[in-house]
Amino acid sequence: MTKPRSHWSWLPLAGALMAPQLEAQEVPLHKVQQATARYADGLGSLRGVRELSDGRVLIADGLGEALIVWTPGGTADTLTNVGQGPEEYRVPDGLFPLPGDATLLVDIGNARLVEIGPDLSFGETTPIAQGQIGPGMTLLLPVGTDDAGRIYYQQRVGGMMDAADSALIMRFEPSTESSTQLGKSKLPAQQRETSGGANNRREVVRPLPLQPQDAWGPAANGRVGVARANPYRFDWIGTDGRLISGPSVAYEPVRVRSADREEWLESLSGGLGVMVSQTNQGAPQLAFRRGGMGGPGGGANADDFQWPDVKPAFPPNAVRVAPDGRAWVLRYRPAGQPALYDVFGADGRRVAQVELPPDRELAGFGAGALYLSRTDELDFAWLERY
Repeated sequence: MTKPRSHWSWLPLAGALMAPQLEAQEVPLHKVQQATARYADGLGSLRGVRELSDGRVLIADGLGEALIVWTPGGTADTLTNVGQGPEEYRVPDGLFPLPGDATLLVDIGNARLVEIGPDLSFGETTPIAQGQIGPGMTLLLPVGTDDAGRIYYQQRVGGMMDAADSALIMRFEPSTESSTQLGKSKLPAQQRETSGGANNRREVVRPLPLQPQDAWGPAANGRVGVARANPYRFDWIGTDGRLISGPSVAYEPVRVRSADREEWLESLSGGLGVMVSQTNQGAPQLAFRRGGMGGPGGGANADDFQWPDVKPAFPPNAVRVAPDGRAWVLRYRPAGQPALYDVFGADGRRVAQVELPPDRELAGFGAGALYLSRTDELDFAWLERY
């Protein structure tokens, strides 16, 4: 998620949203309308969008292994320093704002975080793996950043293979290379499968589909917003640690049908896989991969899973905090329907809903704009500014 430095009132956007419609709970519904600019080329996979203060947009194409600089309504260029060197990148996978109009690049190809200056120069790097490489290591994979340049990430209590029902919400301070626990987030139920004998034991942790879980994201001022799954409500963790809990939000659960099962299986293809292997010298090596047969959903079909009767309120990674400090929570709907977001204010109360155009996904926020993406029948991603 990208968050520009400025703060401004988000709803409504003149010319971009319809007049509010009131639902039964007296919450206004806004529908996003016309795109104002479109990136001209299809992307292999859209992994990150970051709008700079001068209006240029950084785009991370993970499958295309390209970091692109685009001026909406104008030209585009690609940073060609691809490789493993100190001022190079491989497989960009996320873009987050840093102070001074800098950007944090998640480079999963090189298993590191890279600071990119406002002049697009490459600066300091930080390894994603913190501690000894292995099942118990900490992965510094950003969920977001704040105005002070601190990094927010999620950590499993017992490491990568841990089967705990919750994870820690953590904040990393780059200047001291230290982390602080801010709270906990409920994880979905999982299924652990073991096969083989004593000498070739193989253990696989498989997700159980459409399970309730919490989702969270940081605001620019350092607050952390958490969508709670049961009951559905929204909490804010303040910079002083104080918790503000909003009221429960009533909703009608969506029944799970065959199209919903296929949609969930398709979502697994974008999952991030982590592999720890041994080199010829015996040293452990860390590698990341998204999607394809190497992803967590590779080769799976609906009969491999036990399905619930209804969906929870929202999917994984559902929370985005806008530049004005309001939190957007993506809701579960029947497969094929336009994406719908609940918008929560500073007190944890739902204040509005936003519906995107059909077949669009939220890619990021800009100064007075949304960046949405759509995927065509050939699996190319197309970026649009609204």
